[in-house]
Amino acid sequence: MRTESTASPQELEFVEAVAFQFEQQGLLRMAGRAVGWLLICEPEDQSLGEIAGALSVSVGSVSSALRHLVPGGLVERFSRPGERRDRYRLNAQAWFAHAMGQVSRYGEFRRVTERGLRLLAEEPRPRSRRLQEMHDFYEWLEREMPLVWSRWEQEIKGADAR
Repeated sequence: MRTESTASPQELEFVEAVAFQFEQQGLLRMAGRAVGWLLICEPEDQSLGEIAGALSVSVGSVSSALRHLVPGGLVERFSRPGERRDRYRLNAQAWFAHAMGQVSRYGEFRRVTERGLRLLAEEPRPRSRRLQEMHDFYEWLEREMPLVWSRWEQEIKGADAR
């Protein structure tokens, strides 16, 4: 088990790569750092102080990042009996739950585009073409992605059975 309070340079490189991917998706870089660390840390659950120490950042910045991650279900906050501080770990179902949560967003985009298409119903077709393409794409995602995730779930169950 790792007892050092700071991540190695190689670990920090990985953490920064994860953080960069989060930032590219419009999320907080510090949230990405926290997730990056929780992906590789030992033990798998950490206190705010342990995460901050490993990343050489302030407890406040980690706390702010986790306030974005916990409600979305990507990170779980819990406490152990007899301990006063909270601990954090990745939700074991985080990636699947996050992906499934996207289905509702696809539906929201589809509904917004339907509203726009109704608005442009009497306009010449070229004006609504881009909006129609977006609508069709989100309608397809809303329909197809649950099937993809279902296949993933079946594949994982099959791998667990081996």
